[in-house]
Amino acid sequence: MRVLICAGRFYADTNTLTRVLDLYHQSHPIKVLIHGGHQLLGASIEGWARDADVHVVRYPANWAMHGRHAEIRRNLFMLDDCRPDIILALTGGDDTAECIKRATRVGIKVIEVDF
Repeated sequence: MRVLICAGRFYADTNTLTRVLDLYHQSHPIKVLIHGGHQLLGASIEGWARDADVHVVRYPANWAMHGRHAEIRRNLFMLDDCRPDIILALTGGDDTAECIKRATRVGIKVIEVDF
C-alpha cells in the first residue's frame, strides 16, 4: 500500500502521527510512505518508516522557485507523481484542504484524522 501522509505546516503532534501510522499499518501494511518534507514531522515520519521497514518518498516544497505557492504546487505534483492508494490527513490549513479536495476528485481515498 502506498500511503501519503499530510498535515498543516505548524502541526507538531508526533504522538498522534505515530499512533495513526501504527494503527493503519496493522490493518493495511504500508509498503511506501510518502510525505512532503514537513518541517516539524518529517524526521518522525522517516523514523517511523525506518523502524517499520517501509520505503519513504519525500517531496519537499521548492520555496526558491515557487515562493508562497510552493506548498500547493508541491502537493499537486506529489499527488500526480506518487499516485498514493490512500491519504492520511492530519489537521491542516488551506493547502492541506486543497490536497484533500484534489485527491477526492481523482478518486484517492482520504482518511481525515482529527484528534
